[in-house]
Amino acid sequence: MMTTKFFFLACLAMAGIQSSYAQNCKTTAELDNVPGEYLTAAQHPWPAARADYFKELKTAADKAIAKKTLEQIEKAEQQSRAGFILTGGNWENTFSGNGYEYAGSVKLGKYYLQAGHYEFFCAAGKLKRNTEYGTVLRVYVNAIPVNTLERFLRNPFGRSFGNYDLGFEYADWKNHKLSDPGDKLIKLFTYFSCNTPSLLEAINTGQDYFQDVAEKDVKLNSRVPHIYRYWFVKKKNMPVLIPVSRKEYLVSLLEYYEREKLYFTKLVAKLTADRDNSVKQYDGWETVVNEKVELVKNILATQKEDWLGAQAIINRSEDVYQNNKHKLKKKINYNRFWRFYDNEKKSEPLYQYNAGYFKTAATGAATPQFITVAFRYVTLPSSLRLLQNFTNKFDYPAYYRLLQ
Repeated sequence: MMTTKFFFLACLAMAGIQSSYAQNCKTTAELDNVPGEYLTAAQHPWPAARADYFKELKTAADKAIAKKTLEQIEKAEQQSRAGFILTGGNWENTFSGNGYEYAGSVKLGKYYLQAGHYEFFCAAGKLKRNTEYGTVLRVYVNAIPVNTLERFLRNPFGRSFGNYDLGFEYADWKNHKLSDPGDKLIKLFTYFSCNTPSLLEAINTGQDYFQDVAEKDVKLNSRVPHIYRYWFVKKKNMPVLIPVSRKEYLVSLLEYYEREKLYFTKLVAKLTADRDNSVKQYDGWETVVNEKVELVKNILATQKEDWLGAQAIINRSEDVYQNNKHKLKKKINYNRFWRFYDNEKKSEPLYQYNAGYFKTAATGAATPQFITVAFRYVTLPSSLRLLQNFTNKFDYPAYYRLLQ
């Protein structure tokens, strides 16, 4: 938590950011041409925030690699602004660690640079710096930002069993500590679904950018919606994401059902001890789970290998509809298998990290293996100038050289 002293110093520093622009104004629009300032991550005015940049990375080696990598990325971004005149607000950087994730058996340390454009606005006749950014550049190392890409790419099965974190979603659940969420997950929770081939191509080829709003739908002079433009930097001539076969998916369901047995046993005991009436929602779970297991085992035993080798295409909406149609209890029928889908509305092909792409690095989990560049903008003049400059001067080779 930030101390009173740190907060006081931070407020003074933040006030100093705009002290050179203490000028009178009548409208915010007239401030669009007022020069802004750049602040590197090292110049961030809050010492407590700087000290926490890499707290989510657990080893000194990972912290050092992350710091070095992000400083190199920061320099690459600075070079893209050579000759560019920043106006209408400040461009301020921070670093952040984002824990760990597994790509197959390879542990990845995740972290990112954030550069935010804090716009100037006119209040009571004086220039003020907005405390929130509108335009922001984020450069993620070893991560795909599923949170902002969720309309196109997502984890369709989530990352856990639900509201009760009992640890059974982890591959090594016996040794998992609830304080360490970066452990390896069971297979089902590592899958991605993608409904947009152009996004998948951008990720797997590293060529051209992907924008989440088509150019024809972009409206000028608007703060809504935020528009994201993504670049993906990758090593090797190999895809980052590859299809999940039907067989792989079905086998992962069996693993999930075995974990359900552990999960429901412990959860029902807990709810019963707490005299929680919600325990009734889990009545008959043993029979239901056994039904789900037998159904999947029968498919694996009777279908031919070429059928099982095809890509798994799911439809979560249709599965929920079938559950409701058959009046099945919601809490114990998650991920009940009904069938595979093709081109039906809301169908989603499944993908996974390509194990052949990722290699365990001797230097540590934070060693860069791929990079996602995400530029969020609005269609106001100052934001569009930043976007156009970054797009025109994006130095792919500079980012590519960071990958090992």
